[in-house]
Amino acid sequence: MIIALTGTPGTGKTTVCGFIAEHSQYRKQYRIIDLNKLVIDEKLYTEKDEERNSYNADLEKLEERVKLVISQAPADVDIIMESHLSHYLPADAIVVLRANPVALRKRLGKRKEYSFEKVKENANAEALDVILVESVEMSKNVFEINTTDVTPLAVVKSVISIIGSLKNGKTPEDFLPGKINWIELMEL
Repeated sequence: MIIALTGTPGTGKTTVCGFIAEHSQYRKQYRIIDLNKLVIDEKLYTEKDEERNSYNADLEKLEERVKLVISQAPADVDIIMESHLSHYLPADAIVVLRANPVALRKRLGKRKEYSFEKVKENANAEALDVILVESVEMSKNVFEINTTDVTPLAVVKSVISIIGSLKNGKTPEDFLPGKINWIELMEL
């Protein structure tokens, strides 16, 4: 199974995947593909956006590279593609990590490479459900997890639960999109 783990920066994608990669009970069952690392390390981008201090990924080249990585993975391993871009790539399901925009501002504000404007832009994108909406446009199998006031281990267990339910032919109803709404936290 191929899972796109996506969400606004600061929602916990890297933390969740780091936990999965570090713990032997998960490491054997899941292969993590860090899309941001692939984009930068293998220069799979069209340009660097100096104003945002980010790279504009070449999604066609990234998709081809990811297909190669997936083809080399053992057949019994589930793939988790991690990035705020992962929902743009083919996947069996998309899991969107969400966080309250106020909490997200605090998380991103601790990142030295994030300007005030970049923090605000990401918090507003979260309030407007930008990644969730894009994900729903890309797939019928979309699920969301609120990471605001839960431990990373609880988020990991939720991700694993979603994957397990899907592999057993069940829909993880608790994680269907539409339950999280932060539009009132949008700043103009």
